[in-house]
Amino acid sequence: MPILDDLLRFIEQYNAALAKNETKAAMRLADAYQRMYKRIAPQIAALAEQIAAGELTASEVKKLKSLAALENSISDELGAYAGFLRTELGPASLIAANLGASFAESVMKYLTGGGDISKLSGGGLDKIMSWLQPGSALYERIGQLSPFHTEQVIQSILDAVGRGLGPRQVAAEIISAAEGSFGGGLVDALRMSRTAQLWAGREATRANYIANSDIITGWIWIADLGGNPCMSCVAQHGERFDLDEIQDDHYNGRCTMIPEIQGQNPVEGMQSGVDWFGGLSEAQQQEMMGPGKYDAWKSGQFDISQMTKTQEDAVYGSMKTETPLQDLVGGE
Repeated sequence: MPILDDLLRFIEQYNAALAKNETKAAMRLADAYQRMYKRIAPQIAALAEQIAAGELTASEVKKLKSLAALENSISDELGAYAGFLRTELGPASLIAANLGASFAESVMKYLTGGGDISKLSGGGLDKIMSWLQPGSALYERIGQLSPFHTEQVIQSILDAVGRGLGPRQVAAEIISAAEGSFGGGLVDALRMSRTAQLWAGREATRANYIANSDIITGWIWIADLGGNPCMSCVAQHGERFDLDEIQDDHYNGRCTMIPEIQGQNPVEGMQSGVDWFGGLSEAQQQEMMGPGKYDAWKSGQFDISQMTKTQEDAVYGSMKTETPLQDLVGGE
């Protein structure tokens, strides 16, 4: 299928450009986070030595002024980092939105043989980016980064003390536990950044399709089947949607959309996600599903099409995720 091969190349190029932009943003976020931890680490180490030297209990540690000081320092540092994350998100997501709009334009021109295509206006991009403005649900979620992860780090220290380790072990355990818990903030920040960029790219793609609704009548969900997709994405691959339906992929979701031109599906005959999965080896199927779901599926308790579930998210609205096993088998 020459047309499908060409469209997949468009998608590959678009995803590569998105990944490049995403990597640059991730490196900046990780570098800033590492510098922040280096500022906090000496305070954690001093507290660990104080606790070990005194062989203090968790209840005694809670009363330490040094613990309260550390908590304030972590809260301040993470609060400042949240501001940095907000600042970084806007430009990175705008680049992703422009990439999505350009991808849509290129695909439409290809499918129409170089026809006249309406470009997404600057106002259209501004509308897409409005959910990144102060007061938005995303900004509120970023604001939760500091209180949540500050509490996680402090609790990890208290948990380490509560394990009843000897004084030689407890200091190292406290430092290790705090570092591990502190890293959770970076994981959250990277997920927020990556998802915001991917979402902006998809919405700009769809907005450009809408701007050409005289010829674009819908879009087709395309999953990255070669990129370790989840079963929700596999189930959606090849499905057709109206223009007013968003591509509500999950966090970090990398699916894309191909336009339906004047009612014609340009990937007609493409293997569906369900059929693609059916052609995998049993070992591959089990690895993708996990043993519990695989066994239930093989015994006929559900179909692959049931493996996508829509749930509500405070930031993005509806998001499609993989259906839990208990929902698939009715709580059995």
